[in-house]
Amino acid sequence: MDLGVVVAGLLTGGLYATIGLGLSLVFGVMKLVNLAHGELIVVGAYASSLVIAWLGLDPFLSLVLVVPVLAALAYPVQRYLLTGLLRRGLEPPLVATFGLSLVISAGLTALAGGDPRKLPSTYSTAGMNLFGQQVRVIDVVGLGIGVALTVLIYLVMRHTRWGAALRAASTDPATAGTMGINVNAVYAITFAASAAIAAIGGVFIGTAYSFTPTSGMGYILIGFTVVVLGGTGSAWGTLIGGLVLGLVQSVGGALLGGQYRDFVIYAFFIVVLAAKPIAEHLLDRARSRPGAIRQTGVRA
Repeated sequence: MDLGVVVAGLLTGGLYATIGLGLSLVFGVMKLVNLAHGELIVVGAYASSLVIAWLGLDPFLSLVLVVPVLAALAYPVQRYLLTGLLRRGLEPPLVATFGLSLVISAGLTALAGGDPRKLPSTYSTAGMNLFGQQVRVIDVVGLGIGVALTVLIYLVMRHTRWGAALRAASTDPATAGTMGINVNAVYAITFAASAAIAAIGGVFIGTAYSFTPTSGMGYILIGFTVVVLGGTGSAWGTLIGGLVLGLVQSVGGALLGGQYRDFVIYAFFIVVLAAKPIAEHLLDRARSRPGAIRQTGVRA
């Protein structure tokens, strides 16, 4: 296998991990499938475009404004809409986020038009040598962002009071409430953090690639694939899932042709959905055997 294909896949995987992190965080905490996550990514790209047009900032400097604004807009959506719907089951918030995705897409089309855009920067096409392969600097930055966000979420979840509250609310919301944890506020902050991650991903995507108001559908499918691969609520699993998906897409594109890169993602998503329950069933059976249990104890 060509080393360049592997390097390109891993670099793309960093972006895919960023796309999946917000989805994994929200589902892991609230069991909420946010179908509007792809549109939030696109909103981040368009918001950055607006900031650049008004203030002339660099795309990544625009994050200083775009990230808090998108997080602030997402907070009341969860606090005053989705949290109430979650009490009625998983289907109402699923439908609500689907409707929200349609509203956002239609609104962006009405306000910005349907023509593709790309955030202007001097480094989006700059190249560098990595392991003897010529790659884009922006792709290396994307991998760095994905790893940095993964480490940040892991540290926050494991070593902060908010992370402890979040894990408690995720495990048993009723018990967490009796312990003085404001579960509704935890949910809203989690959703806002997911939107902030989406904004970061949107600015990077807008710098590296073109985008339109309807680009969100492709990103949500990528995010779902990453989450299914890495497991919900797992920061490191999401990073690994993103890297694996990027590698699969790169190898598939090299073997089948560049025009099949998106097809490879969708096909791989279907294969993973079909194979994961079987793999989990076989793993559970293996763990249930006495010999396997003793072996696990020794390793621990």
